[in-house]
Amino acid sequence: MVVKKLEINGFRNLNGFAVELAAAKNLIFGANGSGKTSVIEALYFLGFGKSFLPVQRRELVRFDSSGFFLSAEVIDKSGENTITACLERGLALKLNEERSFLTQVVRHLYPLFFSHFLYSQVIDGAPHLRRLIDRFIYGLSSLYLHDVLRYNQALRQKNYLLKNLGRTINNSELRGWNTLLAETGSKLVKKRMAFTNQLNGALGEMFSDVLCLRYHPAVSGDQPFSEAALLEDLDRAGTAEIRSRRSLIGPQRDRFEVAVNGRKLQLFSSGEKKKYLLMLYMAYIDLFRRARGEYPVLLLDDYDAVMDERNLEFVLDHFPAMQVIATSVAANERFERRIELKKE
Repeated sequence: MVVKKLEINGFRNLNGFAVELAAAKNLIFGANGSGKTSVIEALYFLGFGKSFLPVQRRELVRFDSSGFFLSAEVIDKSGENTITACLERGLALKLNEERSFLTQVVRHLYPLFFSHFLYSQVIDGAPHLRRLIDRFIYGLSSLYLHDVLRYNQALRQKNYLLKNLGRTINNSELRGWNTLLAETGSKLVKKRMAFTNQLNGALGEMFSDVLCLRYHPAVSGDQPFSEAALLEDLDRAGTAEIRSRRSLIGPQRDRFEVAVNGRKLQLFSSGEKKKYLLMLYMAYIDLFRRARGEYPVLLLDDYDAVMDERNLEFVLDHFPAMQVIATSVAANERFERRIELKKE
């Protein structure tokens, strides 16, 4: 997949912005505050319906605008498609001028984001790594998003019950939510297990088993995982959950770890963390290509803060057919298309 053209209006500090992109390697460079990161943030928003930063949608609107409009012309296996996102009273996402869902958009645009601040969050923060793995799985199977949303909705309802009713909870009502959580949660766990095996296979092929992803589902006991086993865990935790007034068991508490030669990546230096996380991304890109028959669009924010020239060469040379959109404060002739942004 390739982003051919991007238009941005009223998003962050950009208005009336349009850029044509090369099918291969693109670099957006300029001074800090010129809007470089906003360009790739807009592309990320088109793919996921939100920013890669912890902000509300309204915070993305330019100070002198009532909303924003984003548009991308994308070429993939199906041909040329236009994806737009308009935020006014609410968010309207469209594919070829028709209302659409994210699960439809991801078939045509999957932006894979990597940045200098990402590696420390992902490696040292369990929730961040879990969300990254979920986005990886979503890139391979758009229906995974339905599973996540359905589980999260049931989890919110159960937590509302636990928080607001405390010890007066009706056990049959709690059992009903546990049954639904076991059904939906078991789908997440099984897909996470399958993906972990797939990714480790790709890592082994590329890097000879130096690097691996470990998955630890938040279930008790040594019995094989199943929907019935998860329901049993949920029922067993009932008293403790009523006491703590929140759900304590389930995929929302699953943990992933990245290990290098059997050691947790958290124990390595910051430079090594960046290198090995990049290797994880490279294995995922190869897995994505094999599963979907095309590449994702790789977004590299401040690429030179997270990788040296050697790693950059590896990325650009190893995947010559993949579109890369990177940002930096300086130009680099390794990129075929170089776009300079001026600070207003």
